[in-house]
Amino acid sequence: MKKAISAFLSTALLVSTATAGPIVNKLGKNAFNTQIAAGIESVLGKWTQSAMLNPSVAFYETYPAKGFLALNDVTFVPRSDDSNSVVLTDYIAMGAQSANGSALGLRMALAPQESRLEAARSMAESGLIKTGDIIISTRPQFANSLQYLALQLLNTHISVAVVVTEGGRKVVYNVDMPMDADMLGGKAVGFGKSVMDSTHFTGDNENLMLQILRPRLTLAQRSNLQVWFEKALEKARAKTVYPSSLSFNSDYNSPTYRENGDLSFVTDTARLLLGKSMKEHDHMQMFCSEFAWVMLSLRDCNPDGSNLKSCVSEYFKPMQMLGTAFSGGRASDQSLYGMTDGIPMLIQQTGAGAQLTMNLIDFALPGVEKEAKGLSSGHKGVAAAMAPLIQQMNGYFKLALLDRTPQKIDGARAQLNPASPRNYSPTGFGVHAAMPNEINGEAVQQKKFDYVVTIKYVPKAKLKDLQSK
Repeated sequence: MKKAISAFLSTALLVSTATAGPIVNKLGKNAFNTQIAAGIESVLGKWTQSAMLNPSVAFYETYPAKGFLALNDVTFVPRSDDSNSVVLTDYIAMGAQSANGSALGLRMALAPQESRLEAARSMAESGLIKTGDIIISTRPQFANSLQYLALQLLNTHISVAVVVTEGGRKVVYNVDMPMDADMLGGKAVGFGKSVMDSTHFTGDNENLMLQILRPRLTLAQRSNLQVWFEKALEKARAKTVYPSSLSFNSDYNSPTYRENGDLSFVTDTARLLLGKSMKEHDHMQMFCSEFAWVMLSLRDCNPDGSNLKSCVSEYFKPMQMLGTAFSGGRASDQSLYGMTDGIPMLIQQTGAGAQLTMNLIDFALPGVEKEAKGLSSGHKGVAAAMAPLIQQMNGYFKLALLDRTPQKIDGARAQLNPASPRNYSPTGFGVHAAMPNEINGEAVQQKKFDYVVTIKYVPKAKLKDLQSK
């Protein structure tokens, strides 16, 4: 197992060796549990227990190591005495279970919680975070609580990163829906300039990690989105859009998207950001990931709005609950994976045998519900509404991974999918990043994001040895 993990560290975690910026690179230096023993466990804390997994992070909150995005354009130093530096290191939840399997884990960015502004500058200037990157709030301590949360891969909220230059230095701000003080009330700089230091990010820091996903964009698209996201931040700060024209939708199971192809809510969002009136709506509501999806769907739009009538297109096709991957779906299928396919997709990529597969499914969905203290009322409502469907997922996953009869899987999926509309939930973004890059040598066409890193804010005292040694 250690040989396999060493191999993954030397290939999947390809990084630059340039020596600039206070990002301390410890990737691959102490592979597997050795790194945990060196101090990561004390940083993360023990949240879940399982004999087959490392104890701090559930396997369904991680990503396949083979799919980690290479950090070839990020600058690092090997060590630093600067207490504000951010440390990159490895966290492996589970090793590969076959010769062609992938380890599951995280590339951790351990950042000092006392100096989030400096961390935001470091991550922006080093290139670790870029404009348009998706920031998923994930809650490790919710593992083994509500089964709904396991199916959500413990993801509860999405923000988007916006890198700007101020005072000659780059810094990353988060932009969110809702555009309120809880999300955008930055403590260090002020409202609308949250460096991931608003109440949402600091109120329950112990139970929060931030997964950073990068959308697959051309340079021209990234340039367009830079301006669109800056406009969104400006409007949020001025409080001219939210909540008068655009407000928060707490029903995550009720997206604005409809399968008739009407994307007028995207164009009307652009009009608002341009300081114009909406044409198709009097008022709009969006939830967090819907706003992110809308903004990414403006990637081909000139920031002056000159081609607004023809430039809007879905960044990714909103997802069904379950996809075709486990019953013969092809790599070209745009519905290959669904929002709820994360658990079996991760297990399959490890190459796990039958008994371990069954154990992992039962670990994730034990058939027992426990309280998730601090979960939002919106998520609790969706969990309650989906309860009958959730009870069937353990059996469906075993059908998909162990029985493997296409006709049975297709029949079950046909019954389960209509229970929920196509959507772009936070989990859907995470599932995209966790998809394999290819199947049987063919590129997976559906995949639109890559996993970059997971940020965990920790006390400076716990980082000192990792920074300087």
